[in-house]
Amino acid sequence: MKTKWFTLGLCLLLAVFTACKKDNGDNGNGNGDTQQTEGSLSGVFSVDNGKQVRFSQGNLQYQASTDTWRFAEQQYDCIGNSNSNISLFYQGWVDLFGWGTSGYNDVKPWLTDYSMEANSITGTKYDWGLNNAISNGGNQAGLWHLLTIDEWGYIVNSRSGSRFAKATVNNVRGLLLLPDGWSTATYALNAINDAEGGYESNYISMADWSNVLEANGVVFLPCAGIREDNTVNYVNGFGRYWSSTYIEKARSLYFHQTDVRPEGADYHWGLSVRLVQDAKP
Repeated sequence: MKTKWFTLGLCLLLAVFTACKKDNGDNGNGNGDTQQTEGSLSGVFSVDNGKQVRFSQGNLQYQASTDTWRFAEQQYDCIGNSNSNISLFYQGWVDLFGWGTSGYNDVKPWLTDYSMEANSITGTKYDWGLNNAISNGGNQAGLWHLLTIDEWGYIVNSRSGSRFAKATVNNVRGLLLLPDGWSTATYALNAINDAEGGYESNYISMADWSNVLEANGVVFLPCAGIREDNTVNYVNGFGRYWSSTYIEKARSLYFHQTDVRPEGADYHWGLSVRLVQDAKP
């Protein structure tokens, strides 16, 4: 009888311990990572000395008819030519936005012609992540933010080791961002840190993408193209991703077949938005 009660007590104690561990931030992958939240990826990226971020699971998307924001389900998802339907009443989703069109101060996500002061939007509600609840990203405002142009530059140009490579994933061309401490033994990638390496440098199978690259924290930025007014061009040809910085022009990360660089862009253009969260030690 004593053995029976001892065993029952031990089981109850173990159940309580397991519940407490989950309450204290064990996310189910065994590492007890309290910083990885809904909608974030596991890879950690330095954006300055002593500062790191995690990327969202996919590009930002918006549905005007329901005023809903979400992240793309997969990193390689992009909406493409349907962005030409952008309007207040459109019932589909769009993912190419004019700079700062978070909805704050009537700068709405569907606008193609609007006035913005020539100032950076860093830390302001013109930043989509600071102004909006993202339905599959914690569903409250203030959890996400844009990178500055210096931070984009640090990721692709200044970190030590393996930083990026171009690739084709699920027939979508784009830029692989390799997390801090990436080991070349994890996966054999070609043309690492080579801005002139083309998208054909690496053809990634879906099994390798899901089970190896994404599972080990790699970020993929798809070539989602650009929208000018209601015309969409260069889908699967190049990518432009907004920063929060304005220096003579609104600044973005730009990449195509033979280049990767921070560059200015007309703030009326519809570009991709990929948000991040600060990663705390």
